Amino acid sequence: MLIETNQKPISERTRKALLMDGDNDRYRRKEKTSLLHQAGFRVFPVLKIEHARARCKPGAFDLVAVIAGDNAQLATDFCDEVLRTNPQQQILLVAGSSQALPERNYIVPTWEDLMKKVGGAANNQANNTSQGENSLSAA
Repeated sequence: MLIETNQKPISERTRKALLMDGDNDRYRRKEKTSLLHQAGFRVFPVLKIEHARARCKPGAFDLVAVIAGDNAQLATDFCDEVLRTNPQQQILLVAGSSQALPERNYIVPTWEDLMKKVGGAANNQANNTSQGENSLSAA
């Protein structure tokens, strides 16, 4: 007897990413969202850590991507909080090397490094987009 389910196999399931990016430039935010989408993610962008905290429940997202922005320590505290409640969560924080932060294995220096870690088809486009401009770097 064959039992049907509505769940897709994991290989066919769309991965979900929460993108916390407080950048006031909506075009840069849209570009980052597009790159994650091309890497196979359904992207849920938020502008403030409070909004990210409200949405970030265990199991809700395959990836939590945080752009540190002006307050890197607050972003690090948020990432630590997420990992305390869900140690299996894949989380990446983009924070430039000029920002003095404690050593964490989820911190990457640039958006391009984040894209390399998540993999996907967007890697080449992320590298091509950022060559000549510094718009996607954290610092």
